[in-house]
This record gives sequence, structure tokens and C-alpha cells, in this order.
Amino acid sequence: MADMDQFKRAIEKPVPIAPHTYLHFYNGGKLRAKFMGEKNPKDDFRSEEWFFSTNRAVTPGRENPPDKGFSRIYLPNKEVVLLHDLLKALPNECLGERHVARFGTKLGILVKIFDVGDDAHIPVHWHPSPAFSQKYLNDPYGKNEAWVVLDTRPGVKTWIGWKEDIDPKDFRKWLDAQDRDAMIAHMHEFVPKPRDIIFLRDSYAHSLGSGVCIMEPQEPTDWNILAEWEGFPFGKKDAACGLDWDTALGAVKFEKMPLDYLNGYVRRTPEVVRKEGKSVEEKLVPDEAKQYFDVKRFIVKGKLSMPGDQGFYCVCGISGKGTMKGPWGEAPLKRGKFYFMPRSLSQPYRLVSEGEKALEVMCFYPPTT
Repeated sequence: MADMDQFKRAIEKPVPIAPHTYLHFYNGGKLRAKFMGEKNPKDDFRSEEWFFSTNRAVTPGRENPPDKGFSRIYLPNKEVVLLHDLLKALPNECLGERHVARFGTKLGILVKIFDVGDDAHIPVHWHPSPAFSQKYLNDPYGKNEAWVVLDTRPGVKTWIGWKEDIDPKDFRKWLDAQDRDAMIAHMHEFVPKPRDIIFLRDSYAHSLGSGVCIMEPQEPTDWNILAEWEGFPFGKKDAACGLDWDTALGAVKFEKMPLDYLNGYVRRTPEVVRKEGKSVEEKLVPDEAKQYFDVKRFIVKGKLSMPGDQGFYCVCGISGKGTMKGPWGEAPLKRGKFYFMPRSLSQPYRLVSEGEKALEVMCFYPPTT
């Protein structure tokens, strides 16, 4: 483990996050690898990248070492260590006293990229609410989430919510028969596009078809109740998070999702909340999301000032090229470049674009404490 001197030096400026991916149960990864700047991107089951995480990933049918899913960082001496090691060494400096009082040395948020490859799909599934998780899974967190669409392939489709009220007895028949076609036939289908924003509350059934690459902030869990297991490397009980299915079905809404809710609330329209010259800051998720996480997008043409009272967060380069410039110096930004901004660096700084193309940056924040 790195010594304390290296940890203290690390948080004197934004902390660069190291790449970290692993084999998942569904195929994909080509668009994820392309976004990250990897050579020869391809679908090789490395379909997820948990780049801002203090959660362990457990993947059915794969090796699951104890540090799987935990984000890595670069120290000043170029050593790669777990972000969580830094947080444990300097909790108040990294996270702030209020966050530590509530969450300990964990982030209180998880952000990842996932990419569904050709001829693959993510099963029809849903995520438990915090109340359900607390009662049945011994965890205070559910999985409220947002999707930021990074890229797509031809023929991409996604499904969210039921078009009409569903009789649980009918759904149980589809479940037992592993009839995916019947499930998605009763769900709202739409074609996602790059830059689309989705805010999805817990308990709504959804599925993702091949060809979509998404950046996802969420509650810090990986609770997925999967209505499909046939053809995947897990069984019926594992698909229900180890619960019996009568209990697991209590975590999903069977009521209709109205179209005005889907198109007017779930599918988001970015709101410009600040302008500075030709640069803008966009609000992407509703205020309701702040109890779980917050996410903002910055489109920089020239420069844009950044406030210094935001606590800790993750800075993500989405497109273009530029730098962060502050009292701590400069840090380069481009697509696939991520930083942990510790609480101790709560000082104003600037985002500066380079070249004619705008610098696009997203920042992910923990829940309001």
C-alpha cells in the first residue's frame, strides 16, 4: 500500500482515475473501448467500466476478486492504487466530514460506462427501492439511476415501463416460460440517440438491446433483479438476487407508465442554467435525483469558471480537448479522461477549451447530505 506522503501529495490537485474494466456476463465493450481510447476496440465481454466506485462487482460465471469494481487512481509517483485506499487514508480531506458521517469512507455514488454489443442484450430487469433493499437485502441503497447516452450502433433499441397495467399472474407465466418477446411487447420501446438523458426511478422494468453505450450515475449498489436467465451464466435464483421470486416480484411496478411521464420526465431535456460567453452549464436530472446523485454537463467554448463549493465529485471528459486550470496548476482533459476532485480542493477554477471544437465535460456529484 502507498505511504501517507504519496496520498497527501495526490490530493494537492485533481486525482487522475486509471482505467479499470473486467469481463461481464453480457457481450459488448467495443464502444466503451472506443470512448476510452483503447487500441483495436472490440466486443470481448469487457462491457462495463466502473470508473467512480467503492463498490465490489460480482459477476455471475466470472472470477470475482475482492477488489473487482473498485476504481483505481494514479498517484504522483505513477503507482496505481484503489481510490478507496486514498479515501480511507484521508477521509475528511477527500470526502468532507458530513459525507463521512453518513457514508463512512465510501463514495455514496457509483458511476460506470456500459456497452451492449452486437447480438447481445441486457435482460428485462428492475432495481429495488431503498426500502425494499433494506428489508430484504440488508442494504440501505436501492438503485435509482440515470443514463447519459454516449454512442449507439445501427438498430439500437431500449425498453422502459409498461404500456398498460400488467397482471402479475401473466408476468409470472412469461417469467417461467422465459418469454422475453412477451415481456418487451408490453413495454414502451424507443431508439436512444447520443446525448440523450434518462432518469429512471427504482422499480420500473426496463431492458437494453444491442448497440447502446451509456454512462450511468446511480446509487452505490449493483442490485439487479433479472427476469431472464436462459442463455446467461446464472440461474433462476441468482437472477432474483438470491430471493424467492414471490418476494422479488414485489420490487417491480406492474402499473402502466404513462407516456407523458416517460417523455416528459424520464426522458430529460437538458436545461441551461448558466452562460458565460459561448460556454454553458446544463442541468440534466431533476431536483428529486439529488437525494441519490447529481450530474451536470459543461459545454466550453473558450473558458468557463467553475465554483469552489461543490464538495467532492468526479470530472469526466466527454469530447473535445482542453484543461482544468486552478490554484493547483493544470490538468489535461479529453474524451475518456477522468479525475477525482477531493473535498480539500474546494476552490474556484476554470475549464478551458483548446481548438475549434467545444470541450464537453460532465461532473458527477454524491447525494446531498
